[in-house]
Amino acid sequence: MTNIHKFLHYKFNIKGIQWSLNIVHFYLFPPQNYLAEEILLGTILIHPSIFPQITPLIKEDSFFLECHQIIYKNLITIHRKNKLDIIQLLYCLSDTKALNTIGGINKIIELMKQSQVFMSSNNIIIYTKELVDIINNDYIKRLIIQYGYNVISLAYIKKFPSHQLYNQVTNQLNTTAEKIPKENMHNFKTLIGDFLLSLHKADIDSTLIRQTNNDKYCLISGFEELDKLTNGLPNGDLIVIAGRPSTGKTSLAINIVYNIITEINIGVCIFSLEMSKMQILQKLISIASTIPTKQIILNQINNGEWKNIKTICKKLLLSKVYLNDTPNMSVDYIEYTTKLLKKETKYVEIIIIDYLQLIQTEEISCENRSQELSYITRKLKLLAQNLNVPIIILSQLNRSIETRINKQPLLSDLRESGCLNTSILMNSDSINYLNVANIFPTNKIKQDIQIVQVNHINNQYDILIKKQKRIDYKPIHILLQYIFKIYINTYNSLEITQNHKLYTKQKWTKQNHIIEKEKILKKSTVYRNHILENSYIKNLSYFKYSTVYDIKVDDYSNFIAYNIILHNSIEQDADLVMILKEQNKQENLTLKVIDIFLCKNRNGPTGCCQILFSLENTSFRNLQSKQLSSIFNEDNFI
Repeated sequence: MTNIHKFLHYKFNIKGIQWSLNIVHFYLFPPQNYLAEEILLGTILIHPSIFPQITPLIKEDSFFLECHQIIYKNLITIHRKNKLDIIQLLYCLSDTKALNTIGGINKIIELMKQSQVFMSSNNIIIYTKELVDIINNDYIKRLIIQYGYNVISLAYIKKFPSHQLYNQVTNQLNTTAEKIPKENMHNFKTLIGDFLLSLHKADIDSTLIRQTNNDKYCLISGFEELDKLTNGLPNGDLIVIAGRPSTGKTSLAINIVYNIITEINIGVCIFSLEMSKMQILQKLISIASTIPTKQIILNQINNGEWKNIKTICKKLLLSKVYLNDTPNMSVDYIEYTTKLLKKETKYVEIIIIDYLQLIQTEEISCENRSQELSYITRKLKLLAQNLNVPIIILSQLNRSIETRINKQPLLSDLRESGCLNTSILMNSDSINYLNVANIFPTNKIKQDIQIVQVNHINNQYDILIKKQKRIDYKPIHILLQYIFKIYINTYNSLEITQNHKLYTKQKWTKQNHIIEKEKILKKSTVYRNHILENSYIKNLSYFKYSTVYDIKVDDYSNFIAYNIILHNSIEQDADLVMILKEQNKQENLTLKVIDIFLCKNRNGPTGCCQILFSLENTSFRNLQSKQLSSIFNEDNFI
């Protein structure tokens, strides 16, 4: 623990001149009470029956001295085995080779003596709880001192943006708060208050709040068919609305905002990296008033429309919509702003960001933009979980959808990661899934999947594979493409498209950027042990023009095919992915039918629905199937 110091300010007068002096006083030890720790541990040894009442109140880290932490930890171990006595404690300390560390048997005897001297046999429970309070109080002070020291150290770092400093400080404060011991005690005042609040919340009569199967409440978009598919906009979810340019992504997001604020006045935070605040306001007013956006921009409105706009603006003044159009904003700036806004207003219930590809990163060393976008989406997913609100982010699609015969959107359209030749047979028993975002050591463990732990040692990657249940994946045949063949050796080759990524030189590289004799990462088996190693490409050549397919592997950014590490093309962090596509052969210049493909849904099934898009006022409306035949002959908004 770092020595703690304080500044003492003295003023004095010498020869008529006022002088001031700052004297630094160093604290040799942080707050602690080793005597209280000794008495508590000695009392537990003499009266083991009180230990079950003590364990919920104090934890190992609360003790200041390391020897006391070791003793308390071993007391918990033998207590779980129902063997709490001095002999078992000595055996346990001896087995873990910690007996000499704590000071031997003499230390145990000294603890028992201390408790006999200072502890009365009457009201032992009351006295021990007072000792626990003393120890915990000093522990909290040490945590706060360490937190303050860390904050000061961060503040002295040059060229450290203030919003990043805020994020670091708040994260450390939250971590410190989690370490503070909390008694698991609740009185009737708290319980009854929570009970009545839950009843009141369940009684909210709003069409924009839906109760899910898990008895959790979430917002809904206001579009009936879409909400049937998504089951609302769950808190903590990252929702992607994607599409090619001019398909109405921004307009759909603003329509969702309008549907929410007209039904329930909750806080909405919009980050716009493409449109200005005024343009968003103009769109919102156009949607609410059904006045064409062009007329509002050019100020071509009559008296009746003017009165309508004034009425709408009065309602918007009462809404809790926050707009931010700061150019070139970073994901750290978005995190800082939303956390600050959530803390100050406590009204932010949904966040909308337009759009993903324009978000910047700060001081993050990514080899390519694809890795940057993965980092951004991961940060946004964690932000959604931290604030417990849905985050809607808009995204562009790549151009692969334009080259396909079948124009139906796929998840692979979010990222150009390439495809596999149809001759490559994949099954869940032969695919070894790796959670290796950057091939750094990871301890992420999931149940019911194949688990692989990766360690980077001397340019080799030791992996531990734990087979669990079979993993479902879906091969998706999409189009004809040129296929290239990569030879590692005579018996090991792989057929992939030119833009599929392999792992080379500590980064993901597209196949068309790889040359012969370059090293790529592959899996090998040595004496039944799986390792990852770098192997040279023996030959790389054009193979044929053939049908290719993509693999949908949820939750993982890579997989193994024929022992070669390949990039997974699916956006991993999103919980919901909606892709917009305009229906073909639409001659109407004012109305469009937009297909919304729900390509990924962690909360339910995928599917497709249709909504009507008005080009004049950029509004979306529910669309009934019986209206499709006559949609371009009359106004069929509902």
